Amino acid sequence: MSRRPVPPTGARAWLAAGLVVAGVLAGVWSLRPILAPGPWLATTTVTVVVVGAVMATARALSASFLAPTLWGVGASAVAVAALYSGPGRLTVPLPTLETLRALRRVTEAGARAVAEGSVPLPPSRGAEMLVVVGALAVVVVTDALAVSLGRAGLAGLALAGLWTVAIVFEAPPGLVPLLAGGTSFLLLLALTRPRRSRAGSWRDGWVVAATAGGVTVAAVVAGPLLSAVPGWGTVTLPSTWGDGPGSGSGPVELSLDLDMRSSLGSRSDRPLISYTLTGADPAPLRLYTLTEFDGTQWQRDEAPTPEQPATGALWPAEEGRAAAETADPAQEGVGTLSVEVGDLDQDRLPLPLDPRRVAVDGDWRYDAERDEVAAAARATTRGLRYDVVVVPRDLSSTALQADAVAPVAPDSPYLALPQTSFAGDVASLAREVTAGTVTPYDQALALQSYLRDGSRFRYDTEVPEPTTDDAVWDFLTDRTGYCVQYATAMTVMARHLGLPSRMAVGFLPGTTSGGGRYDVTGQLAHTWPEIWFADAGWVRFEPTPAVQTGAPPVYADPAIATPVEPTQEPAPGTAATPAPTSAPDPAGPGTGIADGEVSIGTTRVPVVAALVALALLALATTAAVVVVRRRTARAVPTGPEATWDRLRVALAGRGVRWDDATTLRGAGRVVLDAYGTDPPETLRHALGRLVGTAEAARYAPTAPTWDQEDLDRWSGEVLDAFDARDTTGDDQDRQTVARTAERSPVG
Repeated sequence: MSRRPVPPTGARAWLAAGLVVAGVLAGVWSLRPILAPGPWLATTTVTVVVVGAVMATARALSASFLAPTLWGVGASAVAVAALYSGPGRLTVPLPTLETLRALRRVTEAGARAVAEGSVPLPPSRGAEMLVVVGALAVVVVTDALAVSLGRAGLAGLALAGLWTVAIVFEAPPGLVPLLAGGTSFLLLLALTRPRRSRAGSWRDGWVVAATAGGVTVAAVVAGPLLSAVPGWGTVTLPSTWGDGPGSGSGPVELSLDLDMRSSLGSRSDRPLISYTLTGADPAPLRLYTLTEFDGTQWQRDEAPTPEQPATGALWPAEEGRAAAETADPAQEGVGTLSVEVGDLDQDRLPLPLDPRRVAVDGDWRYDAERDEVAAAARATTRGLRYDVVVVPRDLSSTALQADAVAPVAPDSPYLALPQTSFAGDVASLAREVTAGTVTPYDQALALQSYLRDGSRFRYDTEVPEPTTDDAVWDFLTDRTGYCVQYATAMTVMARHLGLPSRMAVGFLPGTTSGGGRYDVTGQLAHTWPEIWFADAGWVRFEPTPAVQTGAPPVYADPAIATPVEPTQEPAPGTAATPAPTSAPDPAGPGTGIADGEVSIGTTRVPVVAALVALALLALATTAAVVVVRRRTARAVPTGPEATWDRLRVALAGRGVRWDDATTLRGAGRVVLDAYGTDPPETLRHALGRLVGTAEAARYAPTAPTWDQEDLDRWSGEVLDAFDARDTTGDDQDRQTVARTAERSPVG
């Protein structure tokens, strides 16, 4: 008898498909200690069940072993595109390059969330997509190997892939998923194992039991020995991954990958910087400035190491340097900071935004163009201590009202704008928001107030999926984002108004623990825009809502500042902003997805219409399948000879075979011998009638009359007898050796 795996058929195939889904879901549930609670588990469960059902249905409707896998791949692609290619939770996908770009962006966001996150990873959209795609890949591969090909043993390798994440991070998967996964895999093996006699089954049982016992003993004995080997069980992971949010012990690094399309990943809540402040109010600490924006992402060119040593007074303008050089820490308004950097691993010093005097050990250099203190060679801020004396500038609203923007060339990088399809719309909105303002300061204040308005914009770390090629316009219409979106929008809108601007990356002031001491955690990492004024220099504004940043700077607080009226004389170098003839309504609803709508590409349609369209598509697909099945059924050969050939193929799948030299009666005897002792009367009768009819059709001078329904019924009774035998019959060891000897008639 053949020992090859037997692909399950009929009800056994449906059961095997269900076991595959159960095994995959058990592996998915093992990820619960790795990912924080969220919709990812329900989404993955539903998509896996749906794709598993699609493959099982395709197997029932088609005789091709490849069709279920192709249907599974197609269903998986549609499910992933529907979930993650559009701005809504569920989008009707279109086969376009934009769909692929959207999926790529979500994938990249998920990869960044994994690389920069900590255990348990927050359930971002990108991370959820990685889980869904991985689970669907495993269910398709496992179904193809175990159900279509009968290779459940190989399928176990695919199932094991889902468990490697929990194993690597040493996260206990839980008893229920472990039992469910193991039980479903063992049952899957049982459904596809070669048919053997009862004696053979007992022998297999002893082999399995002996093997399991041996593995258990080896694990118990070898485990303690291996655990003592240096390096055993050690895995190098990203530094931010730990036992919980912020609990990692490795260094933390600020990401300069400021992508408008990306949702915000988790941030460490460990104290990264501590400082003691006297003589001044706490203010943000800046590390980097960014200038180049491509419409989606901020870019930073690595400049050569500056030549100027970072000692003494550090400020781009001479007046500020002189004030910092001669400042007395005891003087009113002058602040003194004693900074201790913890696990923040950067090549730039966190510094206040005003003229300062720095005392730091090591080789550090000052970049006046960027106003950064950069490390030479391989120096790092981690574990560094330094002192800073800060001299405040005159940033009163009166002084800024009288100030003009810095004179820069038209092609200055601080005025550079990305060429996008909606750049004109962004410019129009900027003019609309600042209509009637007189000075650059008023313009900046109007932009900041517009973006901080909670009735228009909502702070959220989850960024909606893009709908255009302009990330700023998407934010201005979707009106949802975090500091990167708010700061970028204000920077770009300011440049449209001719205000030289840049982005800053650093930290908010921190929380005080008393005695003038402040602690800054990774949760306070922040970005903000800076506008270049001729006298004041680079001035910070705060468009991100108060829910994240608190109150804006005093000089940028509209409750304190008084804007210049349009009838007043503007400061030199400034001009009142004329009202545009037409522009988007800044208080309008935007073009985001409304309740009761889904998106098809960039088009919004009602949910009801989308559901009706999907229902019609499903009905059309079902009708097409039925028509194809009926045509295929009519094309199936009929008659005694064709029925006998199909029975022979079906019996071969059950381990019963004979060669072509065997007569019909001899083949009948092979079938009865293969069944074992005491074949039921239904088997004898059905087999005898089928053999007799086939013999008459083959050898009788006159072709016999036959009814295809009778032929199919007899063939089915033969197969049913063999299927029932596995649970109720007295199996004997059978050999399906081809017999050439003539036997007595069956019946």
